[in-house]
Amino acid sequence: MTEKDQAIPAVEGPLLAIELSQRSGGAAVIDDSGDLHTVGFEGGRRDRDDVLPGIHAVLARAGVAASTLRCVAVDVGPGGFTGLRISIAAAQAIAEVANATVVGVPGAVVAATATAALGETLGEIVVLSAAKAGTAWRTRLGRDDTDRCWRIIGDPGIIDRPDDRACVAVLADEHVPSELVRSTVSDSPVHSPSFDAAAVARIALGGGPDLLVHADPARLMPIYPREPEAVRRWRSRPAR
Repeated sequence: MTEKDQAIPAVEGPLLAIELSQRSGGAAVIDDSGDLHTVGFEGGRRDRDDVLPGIHAVLARAGVAASTLRCVAVDVGPGGFTGLRISIAAAQAIAEVANATVVGVPGAVVAATATAALGETLGEIVVLSAAKAGTAWRTRLGRDDTDRCWRIIGDPGIIDRPDDRACVAVLADEHVPSELVRSTVSDSPVHSPSFDAAAVARIALGGGPDLLVHADPARLMPIYPREPEAVRRWRSRPAR
């Protein structure tokens, strides 16, 4: 899924990571010494912008200038349209100024890494997200060692029926239809997913084939399981 896998393991701090695929998000910085600094914020507020001030705050806390960043990582979804648009645009702008590599981290990998209930879990899991009209976006992931990162298995995609393949755990929020959470072949525990910028940072530094790595920030794109509603409405507008 990446055009230059070799770049990820070679990336060193300072690194900025941004998480805003959900309503609550945050930013993290790994400095030159490898220390992690984090700050949380809310996204999509109409009364004020907390995202850029939050990014400035965590950079200041880490003693890192934006212009010295070597890498900017961001959760690319699936997730909220507005949050993804804001966070990816911020990552692109900062990376452009710093001449830094951008790393897109799939949201399912972030969820699997950040959810504490999966800390000792091995085997295959399923992450269900982006629920709409009785469907959801399914991503299968697996690992055989708790010291290793979760890896995507097969191709993620939209489902409209229960899974017919066993897994050891399911991550799904309250918006995913219960009939999709249930498996036809196993009674797996279901956990609510967590997302945080620290996980985005750790995944980016860990490297791997699931990351979307670009030297050109403009090439970084979100993962949209469906056409965004705003785009759909634009396409369906009456002709003039």
